[in-house]
Amino acid sequence: MMKKILLGLLASTLLVACNNDSAKVSPDKIKADLVKQVPGLTQVDQVNPTKINGLYEVVVGRKIFYVSTDGKYAMFGNLVDLGTKQSVTEQRMQELAKVDFSKLPLDLAVKQVVGDGSRKIAVFTDPDCPYCKMFEKQVVPQLNNVTVYSFMFPLPIHPDAATHAKQIWCSKDRAATWAAWMQKDTPLPTDTSCDTSGLDQIMKVGTELVQVDGTPTIIFENGQIAPGMLPAEQLNAKLDEVSGKAPAASAPVASAAK
Repeated sequence: MMKKILLGLLASTLLVACNNDSAKVSPDKIKADLVKQVPGLTQVDQVNPTKINGLYEVVVGRKIFYVSTDGKYAMFGNLVDLGTKQSVTEQRMQELAKVDFSKLPLDLAVKQVVGDGSRKIAVFTDPDCPYCKMFEKQVVPQLNNVTVYSFMFPLPIHPDAATHAKQIWCSKDRAATWAAWMQKDTPLPTDTSCDTSGLDQIMKVGTELVQVDGTPTIIFENGQIAPGMLPAEQLNAKLDEVSGKAPAASAPVASAAK
């Protein structure tokens, strides 16, 4: 949905109000006019001043873009502080990409304990996602002292994923069935007749609270979200940071999409 909205923005010839002067437009009017002008955009969460004169930050969900204060131009991409060599956009997105970990229904997750399990991560994952299987095979075994809560979140791009999620859910031992499927492609049991309302609840939480765009999506105990698969070394370092064993990492300058 967010991609469609951004495409709509790019396709719009006038992104906000049809202003003929260079007067500054109020944030509230920017909000209203963006919703009016951009197909698929039903709500703008925030319009904030930036340190740059003439530029507003626009927040939609956990996405950020920029609009000139006269409402005539939009800019997409990273805003970089040349003094610190850090991405201001990435830093803001990290601030926005947080959820309350306590609101996750951990009782509905497939639970895996590595080491003493003293640290926690939640992972929204698709049973047919290649990167999710790579995560289970290559990353999870190398993690240090962590409990992994895996929430099955089948994506529409994988037509059999919803059925596979139900087969895992209805199995006698979900954790064992999950591990065998994700790590070894062991054939799944065929029964899907059990109550699968828990999967519906997971989908609701993933869509509305976490706002999952793709899988795997990793959530740390402090609520920070990391979209995509992280290498074991990087994930262990992040776990150390969250638990207070390592200094917080600064936001890097993101590479441009190709």
